[in-house]
Amino acid sequence: MKRILFIYFLCSLICILSYEICKAQQSGYGQEAQYGESAQTRILTGDLDSLIPEISAPVELWIFVGNYRFVTGKRIHFTLQMIWKLGVSVNVEEFRNVDLSPFKIEKVTIGERQIFNNDCDFLIITYILSLSDDAKGGVYTIPSFSISYKDEVNKEVGRANTSPIALKKVPIMLDTKVDRDVVDIGDRIHYELTMWHERYVKILKENMEKLDFSPFQVIDFNIVEKSEGKLKKTTMEYELSVYDFPGNKESFEIPSLPVLYYLEHEGETKREGEEDMIKTQEIGTPAIPVIVNTLLKRIDVPLESVKGPVVHARRDVCLRGHLPIIFGVLIIIVLGVNETRRYASRFTKAVKEKIADAPLAHAEKLEKLIAVFDSDAEVNELKKSVINIDCALRVFLGALAEISREEVLSFTTTKIVDTLRSKNMAGKIVESANNTLGIFDTVIFGDIDKGGIEKAVNEVQQLLEETKKRGYY
Repeated sequence: MKRILFIYFLCSLICILSYEICKAQQSGYGQEAQYGESAQTRILTGDLDSLIPEISAPVELWIFVGNYRFVTGKRIHFTLQMIWKLGVSVNVEEFRNVDLSPFKIEKVTIGERQIFNNDCDFLIITYILSLSDDAKGGVYTIPSFSISYKDEVNKEVGRANTSPIALKKVPIMLDTKVDRDVVDIGDRIHYELTMWHERYVKILKENMEKLDFSPFQVIDFNIVEKSEGKLKKTTMEYELSVYDFPGNKESFEIPSLPVLYYLEHEGETKREGEEDMIKTQEIGTPAIPVIVNTLLKRIDVPLESVKGPVVHARRDVCLRGHLPIIFGVLIIIVLGVNETRRYASRFTKAVKEKIADAPLAHAEKLEKLIAVFDSDAEVNELKKSVINIDCALRVFLGALAEISREEVLSFTTTKIVDTLRSKNMAGKIVESANNTLGIFDTVIFGDIDKGGIEKAVNEVQQLLEETKKRGYY
């Protein structure tokens, strides 16, 4: 394999050099030009070891939250980065069972182990949390939790702790985006302001059309309102353009915009017949920087093409340019066909194996067995059908719990049920699996009860529908 890669590299180098000879121009390569990129190059090609964090404890846990504000019905995403020294073992499954009350864990994803420069490893765990819809606005805290570890080198055990994080539930959240941030004078920019807010929050829409986008001008304006669950989604769409800039300003941006709103259920009524007084509140959008191409004309870079091409003899062009390119392309094609076939076959095999192990494939197989099931068949045939359905059901439940076929078939019914419960499966699915597998065990290892078998088969069908409805496959 190394030999083939070396030949690939050699052929590619020959083709590149030959192509440069074919299109050679007098470009003044002997001159030295400085355009301020040397410092950036030194930074980008610097010592990568300086980017690797240094840790003092055997295990450290760092938490990063994408947004510290949330509204009703929106999931909360936060990332936990675990860094540990070599020789330290950590049971990562403990991350699935931590208590983050009052937040509920919707999903936990544990990433692959990454390796630094032979000093320490790190792992990224992502959490998706939710808070009950009836929770009041205010500050909520994701509590700290600890994970046990064992230092094999120093023969010590301990626990690594996280820090608590404060989040705030607010009545309104803003999101802004533009279709592009590099434009020419006269181009149009599509600016979109999206607001998710509680139903009792009222936006003062009449002010939104008169906002000042200076130096940009508003060409078109549109409002779209939708309801998403217990929230309302209000989208303000602006068509902006820029034609001139005041003064000698070097940087330009779509300015921060004020959004005025009031809470309908917090209106304060004056006594003695006075008018209703409602407290108006304000929240601002982030400013978005925009680059205007005309500013780049201040940089005077000489054009190399105006110096004219260098003329080469046709014989030299063919021998040193075209001929090596042809030979290089032929070698790459000959060597590449075999390698392409080999990798294509490996990829196809891996995809087929992954599809075969997916819960959907096992669910389809289980539905076929249920469709051909005949409760009036002879005892031996009936028992054989029950064994097939029982085996397919166990494999399907194992696929839902991410357990291989060979491993799940070695589990007892009790262990399968306990595994499903530990994976936070719905209680209805766990109970149905327990009842069905128990009836099948009685039939396989005991007497035939046709009524019980029909009941179990129907419950298997309901289990498939319930798992599909809940999005488990």
